[in-house]
Amino acid sequence: MTDIPKQMRGLVIESFAKSAEEEKKPYTLRDDLEVPEMAPHHVLVKIAVAAVCHTDGMVVRGEFAHMAQGEPLPLIPSHEPTGVVVAVGSEAEKHYADLPGSAGQGPLKAGDRVGSLAFKNFCGKCEDCKAGNPKFCEQQDMSGVTSHGGLAQYMTADYRSVVRIPDALSFDAAAPLFCAGATVFTAVRDCKLKKGQSIVIYGAGALGHLGVQFAKCLGLRTIVIDSREPPLDLCKALKHAPDVAFNSKDVDVKKPETVKKALEAIGGPADAVVMCTDVIPAFELGLELTRKHGLFMVVGQPADKIPIHFEYLIFKDLTVKGSLLGEPAGVQEMLEIVAKEGIEVKTRSYPLEKIHDLLEDYGKPGHAGKLVVRVSDEQ
Repeated sequence: MTDIPKQMRGLVIESFAKSAEEEKKPYTLRDDLEVPEMAPHHVLVKIAVAAVCHTDGMVVRGEFAHMAQGEPLPLIPSHEPTGVVVAVGSEAEKHYADLPGSAGQGPLKAGDRVGSLAFKNFCGKCEDCKAGNPKFCEQQDMSGVTSHGGLAQYMTADYRSVVRIPDALSFDAAAPLFCAGATVFTAVRDCKLKKGQSIVIYGAGALGHLGVQFAKCLGLRTIVIDSREPPLDLCKALKHAPDVAFNSKDVDVKKPETVKKALEAIGGPADAVVMCTDVIPAFELGLELTRKHGLFMVVGQPADKIPIHFEYLIFKDLTVKGSLLGEPAGVQEMLEIVAKEGIEVKTRSYPLEKIHDLLEDYGKPGHAGKLVVRVSDEQ
C-alpha cells in the first residue's frame, strides 16, 4: 500500500476577495496542509490534475449563501479533480461495484485512475437521493465549495460520485470532464432531441467546445455562437466541428434586422438552445433563436438575474430548463463517448506555483478551451 504522509502541499483560499485586485491573487500555496481523514464512504485520491472553472471565481468572491459568515475558510479550491486511488473506505470497498457508474469493473482499489463529481456526503435517504439526484440533496457537501477540493496533493471523494477514467484519456483531458464535460453532456442529452434536429450551443468556451462535439456525436445539426473569434476558430478546427459557427458581436436584439440576419445565418430557429455563457445580453438573443415550442436550456451562471419576457413563455410556448452537473452513470457514458469518438478536450496546463498566471490567462479575451493545474506527476 502507498505510504500516505501526514501533511501535503496545496492551494488555499484564506479570505474571500473584496476587490478586483484581490481576485487576481486569491490563493496561498502551503506545504503544511493536513492530509484529509477518511470516512467509511470516502476514497482517498492522490490528485494528478484538477481543473479551474467559472464557479471557482464565485467561490473566491464568496458569492454562495453559506459563505456570508466567512465559512468554510480556509478552503482548498477546485471541484474537477482527477488522480489515483491510494486508499478505500470500508463502505466504498463493499458497495462501489454495485453502482451504475462502476461500469461493471468491480470494487475500487488502490491504483485505479479516477475522477470525482463535486457532490459528497449526501444523505442517501431523501427524495432526491433515492431518485438518483444527490446533487440536489440539502445535506450534501460540494468539493471546492463547502469542503476541500482538488488543488492539493490529496483529496477525499465520496465513492458514490467517483468514476473510473478510461486508459485512453489523460488526466489533463479527463479533469474538465468532471464538471464542464458532465454539465454540458447532461444538458445536451436532456434536450431529448432526435437525430437531425437542430441545437445551438451558445458560448464556445470550456463548456461550449465540448457541447458542440457531444451534439455532433448525437447526430444533431449543431450551431455554435460566440462573440469572440478565437473560441469559434477552435470549434471550427475540431474533428467534430459544428455545422455553423456564428459570431454574434454585431447582433443587437433591439434591432430586429440584426436578429433576422442571425436567424438566416444559422438556418432558422433551433429546436433547442443551450446557454453556456454568463453574459446577460446573450440570453435574450438565445431566446430569439429558439423555435416556437422549443427548449431553452440554461447552463451558464450570470452574476445577475436572467430577464425573461413573458412573451417568450406564452406566445412562443418555450420550455426553460436548467442543468446542473451530471450523475456517475451519465459521466461513465460520457467518458466512453469521449474515448471512442476522439472528442477533443482542449486544455492548457500549469503547475501549482503558477496558479495566478492561470487566472490571468483565464481573463484574457483570446482565451479558449480549459485551464488545468498539474498537481503531481501521476499518469
